Amino acid sequence: MGNFNPAYHLNVALHYLLFFFLASSFLQTCVKSCVEEERRALLTFKQDLTDPSGRLSSWVGQNCCWWRGILCENHMGHVAKMDLQNPYVPSYDNQVWDEVTYQWSFLGGKINPSLLSLKHLQYLDLSNNNFHEIHIPKFFGQLKSLQYLNLSASSFGGEIPPFLGNLSNLNYLDLSWNNMFSPVSSKNLSWLPHLSFLKYLNLGGHDLGSQGVGWLNVVNKLPSLVELHLRSCGIQSLPFSLQTTNLTHHFCSLISHII
Repeated sequence: MGNFNPAYHLNVALHYLLFFFLASSFLQTCVKSCVEEERRALLTFKQDLTDPSGRLSSWVGQNCCWWRGILCENHMGHVAKMDLQNPYVPSYDNQVWDEVTYQWSFLGGKINPSLLSLKHLQYLDLSNNNFHEIHIPKFFGQLKSLQYLNLSASSFGGEIPPFLGNLSNLNYLDLSWNNMFSPVSSKNLSWLPHLSFLKYLNLGGHDLGSQGVGWLNVVNKLPSLVELHLRSCGIQSLPFSLQTTNLTHHFCSLISHII
């Protein structure tokens, strides 16, 4: 058995302590604190919301990158993602689903334009909340970095706003089931072709029947579209002209989502 050398072991221990200290410091610098202007914008946004279940109670302190539903990019700490969908989404397969808990978890109120300060926001999900038929805010059309927008089943009212056509980077758009018991007629979809990167589109529950095949002509101008959902949109049958459209190559994946 070798001789025990206290000095040697102390030296090794100090090296390990130094290593863990440097590693911890490195991780802290990698995980950026959020930008102060964006933190204030989120707090202003929160003030105009109703939150009976306290889902946003973690929105305190200096580093908004650790707040529930918020994700920041690693480089500069800009807010890149806001996932505020209701966590208690109803499921037909879930026999123990609690509707009271679902409704208690609604976010509601008004949507403050302070979100315009989140210039790097790429992902916004407000689905399965209850905004009591307020219109989709016009300033949403100025969130130019958005790639993902989900406003489904959140009781937004009015027509689908054409200013969403300004979100030219969108690849996912879900506006479905905002007026489940009183479908809103969506007379003008001429803004849709501006979304040239759009891969997923869900307009379920919006009345497109009055457009005839107009909806098809518009959708056919989306070059990147892969998945289309138009359930309960007042479309009684699929036109024969579908065979000549660009949708033909993925028609099999679409038909179950239309009628």
